[in-house]
Amino acid sequence: MVPEINLLPKMERQKSNSILITAIGFILFITVILLFFVQYFSIKGDIETLTAEETYSVAEREDLTQLVNEINMSGQGNIQTSVSFAESVSKPVSPLLIEVNALLEEHTYLREYDFTNQSINITIDVETMMSLSKFVDNLLVSEYFSDVKVESVTNFELSNSTESIEERFEIIPRYSAIINLDVNQSYLENGGVTP
Repeated sequence: MVPEINLLPKMERQKSNSILITAIGFILFITVILLFFVQYFSIKGDIETLTAEETYSVAEREDLTQLVNEINMSGQGNIQTSVSFAESVSKPVSPLLIEVNALLEEHTYLREYDFTNQSINITIDVETMMSLSKFVDNLLVSEYFSDVKVESVTNFELSNSTESIEERFEIIPRYSAIINLDVNQSYLENGGVTP
């Protein structure tokens, strides 16, 4: 029998393993250091941003505090001043709606109204264009309104699901008109009396 002789030293395998472990450890160490640097610069940027926002917020708070102090100093009797101002600015609107309803022709209906500071926008439904023109003429004669503008006129049909197509030709469409009415402020302020 031939004896087995191993001439390779056992130490070389351990050296290659230790070099590999050292290389992997070094790469991990460099990666961790790089992550710390990236995080450091990111946090440093966030700190600078937050510091700038804090400075802005402090300045804004000081400005608002100063504004509140000025309002409190000048606001003596503020409720009484506000009430008197509201009473001087407010205008009665009921006479305007009563006037519009009184001027409506027969089978003419007020659908919507919207008040602005100096005018009223109304939407009415009329049967014929003649009824619309009579209504506009009546509004122009009224003392409550200084100008009347017809913004748009559209037609629509009243839908009834029980009607057949042959019966629909007899239906005359109704008209919907949007009208802008400029209010005569002096007449309204004097309670409907010419000054």
